[in-house]
Amino acid sequence: MGSSSVAADLTEVRAAAELLGFGLQRRSRPVEGGDYRALLDRYRSELRFRDVVDTMAEGLGLEVLGTPRSGLVLAPEPGGPFATRLTDFRAMDQAERLVFGLVLIGIAAYAYPQDVDFDDPETKLVDLVKVDEFLRSAIDTLRAQEGGEGTPEERARAAAEVYADMPQLITTQTGRRGRGCTLKAIEDALGWLVDQGAAREATSLGPDVYQLTDRFRLLVADSAGGAALDALRALRSGGPGAAA
Repeated sequence: MGSSSVAADLTEVRAAAELLGFGLQRRSRPVEGGDYRALLDRYRSELRFRDVVDTMAEGLGLEVLGTPRSGLVLAPEPGGPFATRLTDFRAMDQAERLVFGLVLIGIAAYAYPQDVDFDDPETKLVDLVKVDEFLRSAIDTLRAQEGGEGTPEERARAAAEVYADMPQLITTQTGRRGRGCTLKAIEDALGWLVDQGAAREATSLGPDVYQLTDRFRLLVADSAGGAALDALRALRSGGPGAAA
């Protein structure tokens, strides 16, 4: 192989690394005329470049899920160097972790109740209070999950019990939502999704309204799901106001 070929290959590798770097910066946007947009267009149109990016991503413990308008969507392998951990959020006890997980699958079920929703790039809006109402309506469904100790179903039952016992609202002396109520748990989860580039605040539509991004849609579609998520999606799609 000649030196020019080696140089060309290294140029491809560098460009692939730059594109993955943009994808890992979850708030980066591929604006027209920018380097990110140019690299994204190359990924979409050049098979060789796409292969280089995909191979490099695999070596880093990442998978390219898609290239919507919002940018390159990467999913980290569990246990990989880029895996998202709840410890990246804040210290939580067991009950808080259960509720956090329940809220995340509740948001997913609320926004994407049917498989066809995963193919719809239209922005999904979620309202914090409505997510809470949906989760409270699902308590009995979650309590009915069957599974032995240590299973996801057992964790779903435990999370439902904790959630049901929590008050909807606790206020601090400054009038903010206080920790220990379900509205604060949902607010924190949505804030975490914003930090992950999976949601954006939609303050023009209301103080508690969030837009879910394509990143969240593709990550949910790629996930294994699970009985609890499936049950919540069925409840959402079959319940009143499912198309809201």
